[in-house]
Amino acid sequence: MADQVRIARLWDVDSPRVTRRTMLGSMAFFALAACAVGPAPANSGGASAAKATNVQDEPKLNFYNWTDYIAPDTLPGFQQISGIEVTYDNFSTNDEMEAKIASGQAGYDLVVPSDNFLRRFLRSGLLQPLDHDAIPNLANLEQRFVEAEYDPGNRYSVPWAWGTTGLAYSKSQIGGEVTGFDAYDLPNAEGRSSILDEARDGMAIGLLKLGHDPNTTDPRQIDDAANFLLSLKKKLGQITSDVIEPLTSGQVRLAQAYSGDAFQARETSEDVGYAIPAEGGLSYVDLLVIPKDAPHAGNAHRFIDYVLGAEVGAALSNAVRYGSPNAAAKPLIDKDLLNDPVVYPSEEQLNKLPFTKDLGGDVEALYADAWTKVKTG
Repeated sequence: MADQVRIARLWDVDSPRVTRRTMLGSMAFFALAACAVGPAPANSGGASAAKATNVQDEPKLNFYNWTDYIAPDTLPGFQQISGIEVTYDNFSTNDEMEAKIASGQAGYDLVVPSDNFLRRFLRSGLLQPLDHDAIPNLANLEQRFVEAEYDPGNRYSVPWAWGTTGLAYSKSQIGGEVTGFDAYDLPNAEGRSSILDEARDGMAIGLLKLGHDPNTTDPRQIDDAANFLLSLKKKLGQITSDVIEPLTSGQVRLAQAYSGDAFQARETSEDVGYAIPAEGGLSYVDLLVIPKDAPHAGNAHRFIDYVLGAEVGAALSNAVRYGSPNAAAKPLIDKDLLNDPVVYPSEEQLNKLPFTKDLGGDVEALYADAWTKVKTG
């Protein structure tokens, strides 16, 4: 019962922890009730990647993932075939996760940072390289995610799921066509719209609207984008990454959103639409990585290989409604999802949806200062 109470707290849609990933439904609740959930034990050191195939870990795995970002059968299935007990805990922002991993005391074996945070982890020496011999299912990855700029060759990471940032909206209430950021000017959107509460994602609206690269390093362009957003803020209802419930309840009529969240909202309400803005947006990928001092690194490799299996990968994509990086899983993914052009954009659209780049400490500080200006101004 204690585990079930803990799970209920993690999956409460009214909780402030629920921001980027939202409710998958009662099936996931009861499936996860079979797993041990709670804070991971203190770090006790772990096997290096080079020894992942040769060291026998105790049958435990400590997994730290975004809130509500997993299929109902992922963890129970892994536990059944491996005999490994999974301790599963959740975070709601990259910053929250980074602070815990950087402390060196978290004891997690697997975490799921976004691609732009991967470079920060590597600069800080927080990760260990992967033992590819222990992950034969790496061969199932699409080439785009093998050659990706954030980690060429998957030395330190394996993609979990990917998506885009765009505009989610109420078809019946928005009162106009949603094709780009001009939708924020629609009368029905005024006071009933939102942008994401993440610095790089929120700032991208201003940069793209002004014709700038969302990965610009130009201080003047960053400042111009902040000023644009300050003007836009007068029309907004809120700045928040929690969009599912506001969209499905009709509280919000237009929201900058992560594509997977928009598609989950669409599963609840057919009134929810999603558009990739004509100006462009950002692609992102969330990644499985192993902290440097993971106590059960061998088991982490076993889980990575398991989730890269075709059936497991397809079930994950079907549940979370995000794009799958797993080419072998494609034939098993729901056809309506696989054939949806806003889930899997065309090559032409992908050219306008770059990954968020790590721009270095000095430039990231400019973005942070600009975002603070937007939120407090």
